[in-house]
Formats: sequence, C-alpha cells, structure tokens
Amino acid sequence: MVAVPLLGAAAALWGADQLSWGQDNSGYGTGLALVALAGFAGAIAVGGWAKRVVGGIVVVAGLLAAWPAITAEGGGPGRWIALLGAVALVVAGSMVIRFAPRLPTLGARYQSANARPGSGDADKDMWDGLSHGEDPTVSNAEDER
Repeated sequence: MVAVPLLGAAAALWGADQLSWGQDNSGYGTGLALVALAGFAGAIAVGGWAKRVVGGIVVVAGLLAAWPAITAEGGGPGRWIALLGAVALVVAGSMVIRFAPRLPTLGARYQSANARPGSGDADKDMWDGLSHGEDPTVSNAEDER
C-alpha cells in the first residue's frame, strides 16, 4: 500500500533530475529519490514508533522536494514531474504515519513461541505447540521440577 507511492516518488524525482527545468537542480532529485528508497526500506524494516518517525522524515522530504518545484521559474515537464514526486512522498509518508500499526514489519512473523499469546482454544493451542516443538505428552508436573 505504501510501496507504490514511495517507489513512484523515487522514480519521478530521479527522472525530474535528469531533465532541465529552469534552475540548477543538479543532484537535488537524485538525493531525494534515495531518501524515498530509504523510506521504503525503513517503513518495512522497523516497527512501532520508529515507523512513524520514518513516515515523518518522508513527509519532510516531500515538502523539501516540493519547494524547488513550486518556486522554480520557467516550466517544462521536469518541474511537474518533481512536483508529482513530492506529492507522492507526502502522501506515502502520511500513510506510513497513519497506518503504522497495520503495516508489515520484517521479522514480526518469527517471534518466539513464548511471546505469542494463547488463542483461548485448547485444541488450536496444542497444535500450535506441536508446530513449535512442544511435546503434549509431557505433563506440566515434569516441567515444574
């Protein structure tokens, strides 16, 4: 959900940097395209409040990308492509902030078995325990020794 606008913003900002559009914008779009790619990686790699920080950085990068595109004299497609990339960054960063708890995080699937709460269904918990290598034939009395 967030990957498409972030990758699109990176492509638009890099592409706008390759075009001449009324000012010396050399390297501006490429740097912000790298920020967009880093934001994509960061939104996947971290969780919790750090994911919201990544989203905030992406929003700020989008605002920084918009400023030269808005204030540039002259026209041309590069200016509008840069503005499109900036808007995509702001939208993607806002989505990361808003939907941070629902977005996937690397490694979240591989939590330890002890960290997982029981489902409340004894049969399901037994099967889940078997999947995690727990022996249901061993009684709790042996575990308490």
